[in-house]
Amino acid sequence: MKVLVQRKLSLMFLIIQFLVSAVFCGLAIYVGFIPTKYIAAIIVVCVVLLGYQILSQITDASYIIGRVLCVFFCAFFIGGGFYIYDARAAVEDIGGASTKLDEISFYVLKDDPAKSLKDAGDYTFGILELQDRENTDKALQEGQKETGKALKVQAFEDTSTLVDALYAKEVQAIVFNQAFMNTIEDQYSTFKTDTRELAKHQIETMVVQQQVEETDVTTKPFIVYISGIDVYGDISQTSRSDVNIIAAVNPLTKKILLTSTPRDYYVELYKDGKSFSHGMPDKLTHAGIYGVDCSIGTLEHLYDIDIDYYVRVNFSSLKKIVNLLGGVRVYSDVDFISDWGPHGAGTHYKFKKGYNKVNGKKALAFCRERHHFANGDYQRGRNHQHMIEAILNKAMSPSVLPNFSSLLKEAKHMFRTDMSTKKIISLCNMQLSDMAQWKISYANAEGSGAKLTTYSIRSQRLYVCQPNYDSVDKISKKIKKFMKQTPEDTKKDEKNSGGGIQETTQPTLEP
Repeated sequence: MKVLVQRKLSLMFLIIQFLVSAVFCGLAIYVGFIPTKYIAAIIVVCVVLLGYQILSQITDASYIIGRVLCVFFCAFFIGGGFYIYDARAAVEDIGGASTKLDEISFYVLKDDPAKSLKDAGDYTFGILELQDRENTDKALQEGQKETGKALKVQAFEDTSTLVDALYAKEVQAIVFNQAFMNTIEDQYSTFKTDTRELAKHQIETMVVQQQVEETDVTTKPFIVYISGIDVYGDISQTSRSDVNIIAAVNPLTKKILLTSTPRDYYVELYKDGKSFSHGMPDKLTHAGIYGVDCSIGTLEHLYDIDIDYYVRVNFSSLKKIVNLLGGVRVYSDVDFISDWGPHGAGTHYKFKKGYNKVNGKKALAFCRERHHFANGDYQRGRNHQHMIEAILNKAMSPSVLPNFSSLLKEAKHMFRTDMSTKKIISLCNMQLSDMAQWKISYANAEGSGAKLTTYSIRSQRLYVCQPNYDSVDKISKKIKKFMKQTPEDTKKDEKNSGGGIQETTQPTLEP
């Protein structure tokens, strides 16, 4: 009787280990990013452990040890299963972004008696005549519902004349997208202390990029627009795009070409293949105010290329990414001091020429500084490229594997991309399979400084960077050539250049 009970217990332990092992192997296959060779190894290990368990349970001297190990193995498989399932869920949260968030605010002067929008039903509301009019009209409709009255409005040509009208009390309130706030504060440093936000409406809209879902990103080159927005917090929030980098990725040659375009580049804005700014140029950074699709359309038209995907990051994102990676080693072209130190603007971090180990705060300081450079925003653009290279090098190295799941869990808060989950997983699978070392080269658009009016702010002249279209044409040709390269072309290029591939266009004028 005792023997029969022991055999039943042994069978129960074997069944439990078999089921847990099978579920674990199934999850490893399901998540998709684990390469086949590792899946095969996992299955072999599970079979070997199960075989040991069978042998241990038919031997009187070892069945107790076998059961203890069974509990340990099952605990390990269950923990590993949760780990890889969380990783898969995180990837699903990252990919397929298709919405943008606009916050439309109603502002009054600080001493205005109105405490709510309902109190301001008889006010005249200043609005922008053309810029972001669709979202403004939606917010006004919500305001009418709240006040129960048709709101009186007066239109102005830009944020400068809009704010001036509020200060002059030509209107009692103004309405604008929070994406314009940094532009307003550049002109009116005390705006936030002089005024009070009376109400805010959030508007979420779809941003659908046309994609060819069948494209295999592991075998065909593709282009990603990397947009660095100048805000903290919600990554979906519409804002100026201070970082504008085009990453051409060639998975066949294991190369990435990073092209930086100055934030103040004076270009006509495009959206959906049509001129968005009606023939009037604007700063490239202002394209972000009208949505990531406007930034993409503008750069596509400028370089005569097709951008396949976008990635958006902000100040909070950069710090988190670098910290989760355990810091990165970033290259600096020069010795410099950044005014964005550990306690914010006005404090200092020092960087030396060569490689610097940085944490999240120091990485952000490295990327934000421009005033201490002789060539200003051009060097900042180069620093952005160096930082992207540092992050990619760390993220694609074996050292990131212990923190892989945590990195993916936080990724949905750190950046947004419209690349599908399926394609992100296939790229992860490819990299984990070969752990290839990628080669990164740079290109930087050139230009010259000027003071001109822009589409977004028409009433005064702003600093802009007039494009050097010879450099733009060279970059366009370089990207197109890069996208057609094969491994054989790479070998020829490296042989002709002595092994080096990094090419850059050096800026000639200060912004």
